[in-house]
Amino acid sequence: MSILGITGGVATGKSAVTQFLAELGAPTISADAVARDVLRPGAAATQSVLAAFPDCRDMQSEVAAVDRALLRARIYDDPEARKMLESFTHPAIIQELREQIARWRDEKVLIAAAEIPLLFETGLEDLTDTIVVTSCSDETQVARLRARLGIDEGEARQHLAAQWPLSEKVARADVVIDTNGTLDDTRRQVAALWERFTAF
Repeated sequence: MSILGITGGVATGKSAVTQFLAELGAPTISADAVARDVLRPGAAATQSVLAAFPDCRDMQSEVAAVDRALLRARIYDDPEARKMLESFTHPAIIQELREQIARWRDEKVLIAAAEIPLLFETGLEDLTDTIVVTSCSDETQVARLRARLGIDEGEARQHLAAQWPLSEKVARADVVIDTNGTLDDTRRQVAALWERFTAF
């Protein structure tokens, strides 16, 4: 069996690769999806976040909930605020990832994928057997971010500058998926990866 850790920079195609693996039959988990659940209305982490960032409360919600857009803007260029947020959310996210991967190992699944954007930054390399990094050019990342977030080039490049250099992640990868091309190009690479781990 093999647990694949899917990681890479922002807008490099991590979710697409994870989706393609799921279509091939791999069970998957996404740290971002877990994070959304950790900050669901009424959750313990939600209460802590709202206490620390009361200006990020969702005023349209009838229950205590986080306005994620306001929260993203609040921590965008404030490293200390980001660290505080992570102290509330990361323990619960990491616990869920560890528990799910442990279940997969107990079940002896052939291949599974955990999409963890901050895999290296949070020192979670030990969770996985093979680290798969999605990679594309800076220009492609910038274009995707501008389209996704409706921001200008300067803001998009600020997003990239706030992250680990993609080249450093690529250097630590066991497998690199080049996502500069079409989705079909990416799908073919994922299919080859699948064959590598499922062929007998």
